[in-house]
Amino acid sequence: MPHTSRKKKSLHSKRREILDDDGWTRITSGFSAPPTIQTPPTDSESEQDSNWTAGGDATIELSPPISLPMSAAKGSTLETMRAQFAGLEARWQETNLCKMLEQTVTDKILTGKCKVSNCAVFGTGSFCGDAVHWIDRHESAYFQLAAFRTVVKAMERMQAHPLQAYAQEPYYNDLDSLFLASLNITKVDHPKAFELLDRNSFVYSPAAEQEIESQIMSRGPRIWLHRSFDHSLLGGQEAKASFEAKTKFKQDHEHAEMPELALKNFPFHGSVMWWRKDDGIQGHVQAS
Repeated sequence: MPHTSRKKKSLHSKRREILDDDGWTRITSGFSAPPTIQTPPTDSESEQDSNWTAGGDATIELSPPISLPMSAAKGSTLETMRAQFAGLEARWQETNLCKMLEQTVTDKILTGKCKVSNCAVFGTGSFCGDAVHWIDRHESAYFQLAAFRTVVKAMERMQAHPLQAYAQEPYYNDLDSLFLASLNITKVDHPKAFELLDRNSFVYSPAAEQEIESQIMSRGPRIWLHRSFDHSLLGGQEAKASFEAKTKFKQDHEHAEMPELALKNFPFHGSVMWWRKDDGIQGHVQAS
């Protein structure tokens, strides 16, 4: 089993984005390593390691790779999943972030000729998986699904008809598919969700990595709940074409920055709603 000779030490919790081996970015609030992935230390961690000269090395064992799709945790049923989701969705609906999403859709975006054709969510993670990476992400997945449903329902009310909704995630299993179907959301496999997108789609992609961002941008959806691009535009690590695409995207779209929500694993870290300027909306919206 692979090892790394990093010294164990108690550290303050920090948010980190880590790319896992099937191409999805996950956000963790701790320093434990994801399965089979070894990430380089931050500058502060490297400095701390250089000062540890006594006591010998400690080893951290990494878990084996996670199979796709992810097996359901023991005891999971459609009924237990529905019950857990109902409780978390009720909590979600009381948050300022939920209210801001609804307000942005109804008061800022769907106010003119803007119409939505379909909706898709990417990369929530499994709702019942038995090996949810290196942290338990079940609640994060449910909260993200609740956010997606909030926007979809608001759009359905505004347009007075139901919308087709899709979900794509490599770790979804059969029970996840049944759960989504019970909420009128169709699970699809890669790359089907991308192919279904058009210039009138709504997309939610919480913390997707750059390849997923690029594929979504290439489809030109009308509305996109994602995040700020500042993390990449200022990093200097992207190819010139990708940098220019995101710069152009920012010029052509309005956006509303969503308020932070203090939840385990930070499922809504840096959330931003984007929509095209040609929908007749003027001005940048800054959430309070």
